[in-house]
Amino acid sequence: MSKIFDVSAIWSYMPTILEGLPVTLGLTVISIILGIVLGFGMAMARIHKVPVISQFCSAYLSFVRGVPLMVLLYLSYYGIPVMLKIVYGTSASINRIPAFAFALLAFVIQETAYESEIIRAALLSIDRKEIEAAKSLGMTTLQTVVRVEIPQALVVAMPSFGNQITSLIKGTSLAFMISVVDIMGKAKIIGGRTLRYFEAYICTAIIYWACCIIISIIFKYMEKKINYKQRKEKIDGRSKKLEKAV
Repeated sequence: MSKIFDVSAIWSYMPTILEGLPVTLGLTVISIILGIVLGFGMAMARIHKVPVISQFCSAYLSFVRGVPLMVLLYLSYYGIPVMLKIVYGTSASINRIPAFAFALLAFVIQETAYESEIIRAALLSIDRKEIEAAKSLGMTTLQTVVRVEIPQALVVAMPSFGNQITSLIKGTSLAFMISVVDIMGKAKIIGGRTLRYFEAYICTAIIYWACCIIISIIFKYMEKKINYKQRKEKIDGRSKKLEKAV
């Protein structure tokens, strides 16, 4: 008679399930990078109220906020092939497109919206007097953004970025629903083969938990580094002012 619960199976499944880790990390890292880049553009468009683009960004944000991630995955997985057939006809070779690409598109759509709100809130938190002071010193708009706004916004946004990456890496577990073999996909395959779903999912939970702990440690370290640099720059600035006064 087989055991109802086998602890040893949890650890024996670990190497096989970890084979899906590169896929999970790939989805997370690429989605975050593209989400920040595109989100920054959206945030700047909304802050400066660029005609048409600003309204489009607001509608886009509202749509993404109101649609579950699972629905976005299905829209990407089933919708893109339909659109390609409409544009290129039935001869379009859709089978060559990996499921990873459809999943990545859905996650980038979501992350762009969320990252844009994080960045916009961080940029709006900056004291406008500092921006005016930078411009009065002769800095261009681009120089002001790069040298003044981004460094200060990064300090404010860093905790939110950490939380968003943690949420995203857990959210990638839905990718197996459209045939992406990530950590969750590997666990599903092992569970189906051995009928020990509980042990496979416990192993999966441990891996996701470990990933989230590592992300948390990395971002806490980065926050300390950024805060230390900011404090040092302020102290150096005050010292220079005192030297000039003397």
